[in-house]
Amino acid sequence: MPKITDIQIQKNNKTRANVYIDGEFAFGLEMLTVMKLGLKIGKEVSEQTLAEAVFDSDKSVALTKAVGYLSRAMKTRRQMRDYLTGKGYSSRIISYVLEKLEEYRYVDDEAYAKLYVEQNSANKGERRIKQELQLKGVPREIIDSYCVVPSDLSEASAVALADKYMRNKPRDAKTAQKLQRYLLSRGYGFDTVNAIVRGLGADEQSDE
Repeated sequence: MPKITDIQIQKNNKTRANVYIDGEFAFGLEMLTVMKLGLKIGKEVSEQTLAEAVFDSDKSVALTKAVGYLSRAMKTRRQMRDYLTGKGYSSRIISYVLEKLEEYRYVDDEAYAKLYVEQNSANKGERRIKQELQLKGVPREIIDSYCVVPSDLSEASAVALADKYMRNKPRDAKTAQKLQRYLLSRGYGFDTVNAIVRGLGADEQSDE
């Protein structure tokens, strides 16, 4: 049975230790894992115990990294999965971390969708917001349920954007076409955009 021949605190990270098995470096572990599993020099350990130790340590580190990633901004489940995958964690570790984050409500796609709509409905149309949420990995059923921008709010935000866009610009056909493309790119509906362009008095030649 493998034997632990040395345990050395890492020089650059006092919370981790390098573990040596049968005279050779095996892996690094969190000190909490070392203490929790009672690992010590001279102790014989099974392969199963070693695997458990690595998993216990890695899941702790991965969870800490995930919380740090969340401290910058909310993330969707898929964004978090992509982040942890990029860090090289196994699917088992990732599943554990995601389960814990959802249990603590640190990752919540429904809450994410609601907040995203609130934060973006003043300068983006519903179609654009839905597209962005889909790209961020929010499930379609959640998008359909929570991404609903009231028509009056959508129209008001589109008018405000149009007014800002047209500031100090000539009200001619070329500018009208650019305004139309701009508002459509922001996710506003075609009927809403055309109504705004007509309201600005720049529609007569907008289809040339």
